[in-house]
Amino acid sequence: MNKIFITIYFFFSLLAINSQNCFEASKANWGNDSLECRKNVSLYSEFMKQKVFVDAAKFWNKTQKFCPKYKPNLYKNGIYIYKQIAKEKKKAKDPQLKLYVDTIYSIYNDWVTNFGNCDQIKADLAADIMALDASKGFAKAYDLYKKVFQDSPKFTSYNDIKYFVYANKYMLKTKKIECDQFLENYELLSEICDQNISKEINVDKYQKVQAFLDQEISPCASCDKLEEIYTSKYNASKDDMKLIKKIFERLSNNKCTESSLYIELLDKVLNDPNNPPTAKDLYNAAVADYKRKQFTKAEERFNRAVKIADDENLKQKIYEILYDISFNKNQYKKALSIAEKFTDACTANDKKARIVASSSTKYGTSAFNKSLIYCLALQYASKSCGKTSTNAITSWKGQLLPKSELIMLDIKSGSSQQVPFWGQNVELKTRD
Repeated sequence: MNKIFITIYFFFSLLAINSQNCFEASKANWGNDSLECRKNVSLYSEFMKQKVFVDAAKFWNKTQKFCPKYKPNLYKNGIYIYKQIAKEKKKAKDPQLKLYVDTIYSIYNDWVTNFGNCDQIKADLAADIMALDASKGFAKAYDLYKKVFQDSPKFTSYNDIKYFVYANKYMLKTKKIECDQFLENYELLSEICDQNISKEINVDKYQKVQAFLDQEISPCASCDKLEEIYTSKYNASKDDMKLIKKIFERLSNNKCTESSLYIELLDKVLNDPNNPPTAKDLYNAAVADYKRKQFTKAEERFNRAVKIADDENLKQKIYEILYDISFNKNQYKKALSIAEKFTDACTANDKKARIVASSSTKYGTSAFNKSLIYCLALQYASKSCGKTSTNAITSWKGQLLPKSELIMLDIKSGSSQQVPFWGQNVELKTRD
């Protein structure tokens, strides 16, 4: 274990070396014995292609001996070879595993020694520490990642974000960092996710990582804690609209909409003449209004948001709430028109079924009219792909007239009838 820490410490001691091109070389440096170098490069490369990693390692070591400055790729390949061997050793629970992990760290050191230090090497090393030896290297991985994410996030991936979060959680748990630093790092990672999503780079994966971030923030995401931390930041820079919007969004996402800080920021975010509110800003504000049962204000802001939103997922969330508002206000036709905006046809039909059934209270002025309304509701429910509950369907079927009553009314079962209020024709069905 000591060797691991000595090796990693040595890497850190090399950070002061002037940065060179750590991954590419304009031409190969064949060393003092070019024949031996060429021979061993060829041999290790061939064994690596064949996935015979033990033999590849043997000739890789000879290559490094004869031409340590051959190419930066030499060290990248060496790390790859030894990682494959380490995986097999780990799978077999081989006690020699530690030796191979130590060797990987040594290769990183040699890489820096021969080609200088760069941020991508730091990112790669941090990832390998987390993958191979996290329990012993959380703090070192944290330091490496923090610098890379601040200076050169282009060298990181969505997996690196997850690793950095794990390192942050360890640092928080061991009290090596406090919540304010944890949240600062969270904001940094969240911004990187937003940038990649906006550039349409691995959108699905970065969206999943963002969801992971939002989940893992919980140790520091109590409303009291967030308000304490962000009030201090806000008071120090009350004219910084970028900061204000970030704080507003964080409070909104964590449902801290009752806090005095949120209320103070609300008007600033929504009424900034130089930075008109985004669809997400309006959505967050509308959700807060909705939770406070300020339905008229919420509806107005949701409608503003949906007009400018270009994110379909956000639009669907808005339609969901607008539908509920209209449903609760007994605005039947309005709710139906909103239901038609759902991209998922099954969901749309379920919502249509529910709002039509709800209208029976007002427009089912006779048993026959009520039966027609429920026929229409059941028609929509039949296209809901099972989203409409069995209990609801059973209840609605119970509201249909029996055949005997249709006979008395001189109306045929299966005939086409116009549904009151809705103006649609429906096939008349009975409960039996």
